[in-house]
Amino acid sequence: MANDIVGHKTLRAKSGQLYHEPLYRDEAEILLQKCKEADAKRAALMPDEESAIQMFFDAWQRLKELGWREACYCPKDGSSFEVIEAGSTGIHPCYYSGEWPTGTYWVGDDLDISPSHPVLFRVPNAAKDGAK
Repeated sequence: MANDIVGHKTLRAKSGQLYHEPLYRDEAEILLQKCKEADAKRAALMPDEESAIQMFFDAWQRLKELGWREACYCPKDGSSFEVIEAGSTGIHPCYYSGEWPTGTYWVGDDLDISPSHPVLFRVPNAAKDGAK
């Protein structure tokens, strides 16, 4: 089978600028295989809903032990803080805009912002200080 281009990769240069490169068939097949392996690992680790919920709780509890708090307790004065969202593996800069509880959480990424639904938050200094 030819190693033709089947898509494109978005990468970040050292300067921070995004750029694109071709994604070749052999690269895509490796990525798909890694996805299948990750799926199998999750299924073995959490074979049912009950075990997945327990792991979700354990992760939430451990993050709280590391200084994170429920997002509803975040600053409401427009100041910046960090958040974790369900379904994401990153820590994102965020601020809350509007009156509680009808305002909106906003996360930033480069020059763009998007509405957010964070689960946990921390103020940046708390990460350094280990504060709870």
